[in-house]
Amino acid sequence: MDLKQKYTEDNNVTYEIDDWFYTQLGNYSKHEQTFIIGQLLSVINLLPEENQWTQETAGVLKGRVPLFFVVEYLKEVDESPILVDLHEIEVDEYLEFISNKLSIKSYYDRRTEDADEEPSGISILKKNN
Repeated sequence: MDLKQKYTEDNNVTYEIDDWFYTQLGNYSKHEQTFIIGQLLSVINLLPEENQWTQETAGVLKGRVPLFFVVEYLKEVDESPILVDLHEIEVDEYLEFISNKLSIKSYYDRRTEDADEEPSGISILKKNN
């Protein structure tokens, strides 16, 4: 049975990791690291560009005890994004990112809306607890 593909994207994503981000990433398990980076890569091309200024986006790893985190990044025009910092936040800070449409999920939902697909969120990215 032949199915027509609804959406195609370029899987070749180029980005850089700052030493501090790499150090902070080491505070998490391999499983958590994989899902944090996976969430970022799912929206990295949609993050806004702001020359000479870092920006932040927030995500969550769902589980019995959710892990809310913020990633600081630098994304300039015609440059590869640089992941600068990573740290945990409280749920109320995460909700501020949601309400300001600056969360990873917000960017992900915009991507799926632009692709004329049903937004599914990032619920598949769960940590094992």
